[in-house]
Amino acid sequence: MSSTTTAELLEDPPPTAAEAHGPDNHGREITRFVVGRLGRMAVTIMVIVPLTFLLFRAVPGDAASAVIGPDIDPSVAAVLRDRYGLDESVWTQLTSYVGQLLRGNLGVSFQYKQPVEEVLAERLTNTLILVGPAILLAGLLGVAVGALAGLRHRYRLDGVVRNVAFGIKSAPAFWIGSLAVALLGYQLGWVPTVGMRTPGTDIGQTGLAVFATADFLHHLALPLLLLTLHFSVEPMLTMRSAMIGVLHEDYMGVFQAMGLRRWLRLRRGVRNAMLPVVTLAPAAVDNIVGGAVVIETIFSWPGMGRAVVNAVYAFDYPMLQGIFLLTAVIVVVGNALTDIGYAYLDPRVGLR
Repeated sequence: MSSTTTAELLEDPPPTAAEAHGPDNHGREITRFVVGRLGRMAVTIMVIVPLTFLLFRAVPGDAASAVIGPDIDPSVAAVLRDRYGLDESVWTQLTSYVGQLLRGNLGVSFQYKQPVEEVLAERLTNTLILVGPAILLAGLLGVAVGALAGLRHRYRLDGVVRNVAFGIKSAPAFWIGSLAVALLGYQLGWVPTVGMRTPGTDIGQTGLAVFATADFLHHLALPLLLLTLHFSVEPMLTMRSAMIGVLHEDYMGVFQAMGLRRWLRLRRGVRNAMLPVVTLAPAAVDNIVGGAVVIETIFSWPGMGRAVVNAVYAFDYPMLQGIFLLTAVIVVVGNALTDIGYAYLDPRVGLR
């Protein structure tokens, strides 16, 4: 048997099924994949809506008692049930809920006495201001440090990165948050410990300019740092493992045999190693709504995480329904967009 020559290695690989039928056919395959994925997303959301409603109606307890208290007068409870439609049949409540939902109405919060969508819009904005930059910084930090650790996986740097990453991953978020508040907030006084701004401060700004004030950024610093470190562990470890695998691929040896410069080889290797990191995107999307519950509670940050905790204690199930539905829709849409993005990064996905 003759050995494989360098010239044979450099030959173009045999065409895939899509390439054999031309680029137009491949484009149709990708389009079919995208349409199918969006269709499944729509069906999933339509199933989630009634399940969300029925789930909270199955929770034991009395909403009227939760609004006023356990010693509520029966006549007052009857008025509240009539006002919120709780004395109707489950089917009637469900059809009314779906009809209101189609008009963008999520109901009225028992706790805040405001439309749920208005409360969620404010809380989601506050969470995005905190979690959005944390996810972005965590992705950049995780990919950069993970790639560096993968490139140096036989050296001390890799061991340091792995130990620090596993330490952050193993430590409970509430413990790290409480320790940071006690040390940096109370002992050293470097950062504020609660809220988004100092009470009584005249910010003198409106709109998004509110979030550019020095007082707000001072309050943002510590929770943002903790969330960034917490979110960076998964992409860091995933990137490290993927980078080690890529370095042992045959094509990296071919690139070296071709005389390709080291930085060009590494650039191509990093790009391929990032594919597994893309699959972490749905988890990042989930963190937008529910991933900051502990940090928001510790720092009294008025976001979605804290809204969940308050709604549970207040038995505010219009609010809980809205949060649960919003979370589910964001996760489903995020998963669909991730699959579509992965199909464009790796066209073979669209053909499976």
